[in-house]
Amino acid sequence: MASAHRSWHIASWIEIDRVRKNPRVFKPLAGHLLADADYASERSEFATEFLESISRSETEELTTRQGEILLELRNEGQRHFGIGDGLSVEILIGKCFLARLDLSSDDDIARIEALKASGRTFVTGKQIGWFKRICRELGEIEAYV
Repeated sequence: MASAHRSWHIASWIEIDRVRKNPRVFKPLAGHLLADADYASERSEFATEFLESISRSETEELTTRQGEILLELRNEGQRHFGIGDGLSVEILIGKCFLARLDLSSDDDIARIEALKASGRTFVTGKQIGWFKRICRELGEIEAYV
């Protein structure tokens, strides 16, 4: 498993197969994810070691599971500046921060405070699930978003 919290988007088998069979795709992808400073602070030690291994790999093909993990890590590192029909993540972070004491979980309060303190204007694929849940709880987005 790439992380303790699974990514909300799962790659299709067609995409996994396409990536795993092409070293000109999987090696640069692993290298790109390794070089991403924002994602480096969030990924696990396993993920870092896995990406280093894949980026230096001499094989011409990954296993299906390796391809799946690589694409899951890609999804976790993806940046989301908007959600739904153009809702700004930056504005939602500010609104959630102002209303954070209305949250039912101290962990969620800490997450929003840390996100606000980071100065980021986006959330990652790894964060999008809990961020949407918090936004829904505070009434900032509708349930269908």
